[in-house]
Amino acid sequence: MHAQRGFTLVELLVVMLIVGILAGGAGLAVEGIRANDEADALKRLQMVLEASAERAEIRGRPLAVELLADGYRFAELGTDGRWRALEEGPLFTSRRLPAQLQWQALRSEGGVLPAQAGRRLVFGSRAPQFELSLLGPDGLVVLAGDPSGRVRQLVSPQGRPR
Repeated sequence: MHAQRGFTLVELLVVMLIVGILAGGAGLAVEGIRANDEADALKRLQMVLEASAERAEIRGRPLAVELLADGYRFAELGTDGRWRALEEGPLFTSRRLPAQLQWQALRSEGGVLPAQAGRRLVFGSRAPQFELSLLGPDGLVVLAGDPSGRVRQLVSPQGRPR
């Protein structure tokens, strides 16, 4: 008598069930990572805004955070009066925002402007007072900076201004 080879239908169904459970778990893990990406990106932006104020004050040279369509970068005002790109890792490097975050408005001493690509937030010998608004899946988030260089994160529920 020959021994049968292969798998039974029950064995195949059990394997498919296990693969399905693993795939579902992986999908949930990816969603969790995306949610953390937004919070991490906002915390990082808050931190680099504070560091920009400190660096500009210490070095005595204006430093700008330039808003891009999908992120931000840094520029420093040279002695020739021209802005030059600044890439000093790991803090002062260009960053992309997660797709779920979008610039909304930039309120500074110059008034309220749409926070669009090409806009600069300039830090000099004194940090500017500003509010930088971003729209995320949980509503409007405002990063508010004061003349001391401190930046606070304010969250407005359902995207309504605070």
